[in-house]
Amino acid sequence: MEWNQLLSTTRLSREKEPSNQRPGRSEFESDVGRISFSGSFRRLARKTQVHPMAPNDHVHTRLTHTLEVAYVGRALGKELGSRIAKELPKGVTPDDLGTVVQAACLAHDLGNPPFGHAGEVAMAHWFEFKGRHIVQGLSAGNKSDVTAVEGNAQGFRMIAQTENHLFDGGLQLTYATLGTFHKYPWTNRRADTSKFGSYRSEEMILDRIGEKLGLVQGGAHRWCRHPLAHLVEAADDICYSIIDLEDAVELRILSFDDVAGFFLEAFDEKEKIKIRNGFAPGDSHRINLARLRGFVFDKAIAGAIEAYLIGYDEIMRGRYDGNVFDLLELTDPRVKLVFGAKDLGRKKMYTDTKKVEMEIGCYSIFDSLLTEFCSAAIKQAKILGGKSKVSLSWKETQILQLLGDHTPAKDNAPAGGWTPYQCLRRVIDFVTGMTDNYAVYVSRQFQGMGFAGTQRP
Repeated sequence: MEWNQLLSTTRLSREKEPSNQRPGRSEFESDVGRISFSGSFRRLARKTQVHPMAPNDHVHTRLTHTLEVAYVGRALGKELGSRIAKELPKGVTPDDLGTVVQAACLAHDLGNPPFGHAGEVAMAHWFEFKGRHIVQGLSAGNKSDVTAVEGNAQGFRMIAQTENHLFDGGLQLTYATLGTFHKYPWTNRRADTSKFGSYRSEEMILDRIGEKLGLVQGGAHRWCRHPLAHLVEAADDICYSIIDLEDAVELRILSFDDVAGFFLEAFDEKEKIKIRNGFAPGDSHRINLARLRGFVFDKAIAGAIEAYLIGYDEIMRGRYDGNVFDLLELTDPRVKLVFGAKDLGRKKMYTDTKKVEMEIGCYSIFDSLLTEFCSAAIKQAKILGGKSKVSLSWKETQILQLLGDHTPAKDNAPAGGWTPYQCLRRVIDFVTGMTDNYAVYVSRQFQGMGFAGTQRP
């Protein structure tokens, strides 16, 4: 692959328009602005990172997590740019690589539903079991698409299809940013993995991106990763594995000594003494975690860049789509720092009783939302398709009204018109776009429990 193609500033759905750089702002910086000022980005402030609706304001939301990932991603991109500066096209700087990675990082979690990964699982289980009658009439491919709710694919759909310019390029980002966003540049047709980055409704856009950027093709609707996508994944891994443990301390799931002791294992004795000498006295876990965090991040970022350069040739040939930290020796302390933190989180934090209780409760919320919205959407698909003499009930009319701009109608149809699959996609767009608070509120309203004067989020 070649960097002059990989860093294309051409915008999706505006291919024929010349680049419109403004003084002091590159096309990639414009991507950062388009994402940062989008409605879906704003809603991340009320979406779960790990702990649903945590009462402690120091616990991360999707928004604070995303901003931290974007900072680390920019640092990784700039560092890589400085290391390979001689290979970059004329006029492209290390800052440009940092900005592309930053933009993709800002978008990387936009498709996650309310209640985080628990929400993904709850929605997928609802479609597969309780809502199986809803997807009964779909083709096998479209059925598997709907039942496999996937935040990465939903995020791609948002930025490339539905946000701002409906079915006309979404945010109309540069191809470079769209390619870098793709952690899994394939559809769920790929049988060897449960993760995928594009629904079938966006297959043509995925292929257009692959062709435009010169990505290596590995089969139908399957491409290799954009080289900078590895840095987005590394930034995400560094932030959530490390910061999630800080949240565990804040919520008293883990002690400060447990977490600090784990982090310090990545350092030699001289470094440990320097770090410990910088700790504040007394029970100042927030201050001390902040002081420790800088050393930990520096260690992890250096490891990610070193690993990337080890695999650089294979990455540029499109032959590597694994985690960059896997390119380091297993005995490298930076590998244990990232993967060990993930393992500690799985064992101690993700099984916390209160968290599990909230996640079970979120299934009931999705049950009420999907039952009402999907039933009305399927009926609307039949009406718009003109294949059945059915009409909406009063309740279904009201339900569709709540969908607002997401309501399938004659004047907002995708290419090919409104099929049951496309109508269900719009319901999933709406529900995954909800904040935790709004999902709870609407669910309570549907169940007749909203008459206590609860304020609308």
